[in-house]
Amino acid sequence: MPQPALDRTATDSGPGLRTPVVLIAFRRPDVTRRNLEVLRQVRPERLFVVADGPRPGNTEDEQQCAAVRDVLDAVDWPTTIEHKYAESNLGLEANVELGLDWVFSQVDRAIVLEDDCIPDPTFFAFCDELLERYADDPRIWQIGGDTHLVPQEMFAGASYAFSTWASVWGWATWADRWHAHRAVFDRDHAGAEERFDRLPRTADAHRTEPAVPHPDALVTEAARRHFSFVSTEPDGDRYGWDHHWWVTIMSRQGLSVMPSVNLVTHDGYGEGATHTRAAKDPYPAVAMEFPLVHPPAVELNRAVEGELELVLLRTDGRLSRLARKLIKPLWIRALVRRVLEIPFVWRLVRRVVSQ
Repeated sequence: MPQPALDRTATDSGPGLRTPVVLIAFRRPDVTRRNLEVLRQVRPERLFVVADGPRPGNTEDEQQCAAVRDVLDAVDWPTTIEHKYAESNLGLEANVELGLDWVFSQVDRAIVLEDDCIPDPTFFAFCDELLERYADDPRIWQIGGDTHLVPQEMFAGASYAFSTWASVWGWATWADRWHAHRAVFDRDHAGAEERFDRLPRTADAHRTEPAVPHPDALVTEAARRHFSFVSTEPDGDRYGWDHHWWVTIMSRQGLSVMPSVNLVTHDGYGEGATHTRAAKDPYPAVAMEFPLVHPPAVELNRAVEGELELVLLRTDGRLSRLARKLIKPLWIRALVRRVLEIPFVWRLVRRVVSQ
């Protein structure tokens, strides 16, 4: 269903964003408040809130979850807000997957933000325009907002490039793509509330059919090995919902949109995070320039994809996961990361990681 584009010059008295926005939250009122401050600028006319509940017996969770809901109750622009509040803790994977199932049972497209993903306001216009442009192109599965520091010169002057996978730290997609994924990755998370204190915490990563990445979807052999392993890994706690979403895209030889500038600040690092617990300064979001410069063809940008694969393997490959098990103090992880970011060190690491 075509939807009018966002007026990028809108002021507080002008029209709001027509594309629905999903905000996924848990127990961090400060980042939730910061996210709403940006949303207030674009004023989505329809806002879905998916909030997980406290872990049983955890008083701090109860207080923080209540504080998050108080923040959400303070939304003060004209909008329709629909809530999916869990009474007890589902866990990240169940909260996201069941929440998006609920959203996409009602709308045909949406922009998705987790509470700690703070976007530049132009992120919404970027998603809005491309959701409309590629709505009827089944090759495109996702629009991303975080660049993972892929150098802008790799985009050859375009506003974005086509990669196979893209960050979900601020992203957008269509209901038909999400439903296609869930048709083959169909875990229903039954009994999630009862597994809060034991492993496996998350339901098995079950697929109704094999979803091995297409040989042409990835650039490096290391990434092919990594995602081929993910595609057959039954442990639902080992890899997050995003990895399984990407595997579905790869198995269909689909494409994602990667912006040429970082449009979302991921401010979820540190002790309060579920996965990104490293002590790391967030990379700031910047504004996208309009009108957008579109790539000349809808095809995989192998340079951008290759760089993304190396970044992912550096942060979430087998070696990095082993390092996180061995190195517990966050300050030591931060020191190692700074060393890896030295250009000549990263060039050496690239050679090892890409093999």
